[in-house]
Amino acid sequence: MPKTIATQSVITINARPLTLCRPVRPDFAQRLAEQHPRLLALNAAGKSQKDAAEALGISVPLLRNWLELLGIKWTNVQPRAPYSTR
Repeated sequence: MPKTIATQSVITINARPLTLCRPVRPDFAQRLAEQHPRLLALNAAGKSQKDAAEALGISVPLLRNWLELLGIKWTNVQPRAPYSTR
């Protein structure tokens, strides 16, 4: 019988429960709980997703994944410029 992986879908931040959009492993949930205040601070400071990812030492796609899991809407989204038609 395969071993089931323990998951959790609620993390506690500042004594408040926060429900994630999907279950994650406990070690990843702890990392999200630790990084949540930094994500909110970077968002409030108006940093771009690229700058925030560099400050956290992660990639932009991983940052976007974290934002989706935590339900954070990023305020300073810089859309990609259109491709050149040359």
